[in-house]
Amino acid sequence: MPLSFFPRLASRFRQAARPAAPATGGTAGTGLPHNAVSATALADALASRVPALIVAARRIAQNVGQGTHPRRRAGQGDEFWQYRQAVPGESATSIDWRQSARGDRTFVREREAQTPHTICIWCDNSASMRWRSGDGLPLKAERAFLLALASAAMLLGQGEQVRLLSVDGAPPLRLHGHRALEQMAQALLAALRAAPDAPDLPPPASLPPRSRVLLFGDGLYPAQKLAAFLRAAVARQVTCTLVQVTDPAEAHLPYEGHTRFTGLEDDTVLQLDASADLRHAYATLWARHQDALRTLCQAGGSPMVSHMTDQLPEKALLALHALPGMGGRP
Repeated sequence: MPLSFFPRLASRFRQAARPAAPATGGTAGTGLPHNAVSATALADALASRVPALIVAARRIAQNVGQGTHPRRRAGQGDEFWQYRQAVPGESATSIDWRQSARGDRTFVREREAQTPHTICIWCDNSASMRWRSGDGLPLKAERAFLLALASAAMLLGQGEQVRLLSVDGAPPLRLHGHRALEQMAQALLAALRAAPDAPDLPPPASLPPRSRVLLFGDGLYPAQKLAAFLRAAVARQVTCTLVQVTDPAEAHLPYEGHTRFTGLEDDTVLQLDASADLRHAYATLWARHQDALRTLCQAGGSPMVSHMTDQLPEKALLALHALPGMGGRP
């Protein structure tokens, strides 16, 4: 059987049965596979935990470390940058007389320019995100929700202009003030409840020109679709960073024996023998998929950030923080 579809297949299917186990196809009353939930059920579950998630997001952002970007040029701002020697005709009010009194030259105290960046956030709410391989792991959508909040907390603390992209192509929601994270959480929940009709990537026309976009999703998009989106973003001078949130089982296919895979986004059902040969073939295809994603993202202007749900969320935020223009580097 051709296996070219397996990278996309992995996120949509689960191990439903092994030999001598019941071949159940879904969770009673939902029509969904075990360890998968509907958009409404997930939104309701997250809504009850919003205060705790916001506290966790702020803690993660604080652990990573905040601080304004060093703009490395003189301009309007509050932070001291450097002293420079005064030139003829310099205004007396701009001279730092205390520093000048230490020698025989006159100095001007310059502040650092603090022009904020516009950074937009998007969460993929497609069905493949509402899945996990085991009860001890968060759903991918749940981890993306937390990472999006933590990223916003970090960026707002750095003085950036943070926006939340709309699923319907409307102007992005501006996040500001002391209730910005609460405002963002409610908007994300509303988008999640609209998930059956929502795209997995934002409409390119909704991207503010010369902005940066953080995409929180599993990266299980057809290559042509992602490439077209990134080309449209580049045409608008937008830098897109994909934060790929995956389940460990998607990378390693840990199943053994005859396994029944049930679809989340279509009616496909497969009964396969998860042998060593199959796992090896899958590992090869997954590696190719990851390489293709990295190549597309790099061509779009930013490296991809990879995160698995069995890892600490701080790891993903640290990787974001280290990117140029995200955490203190120009």
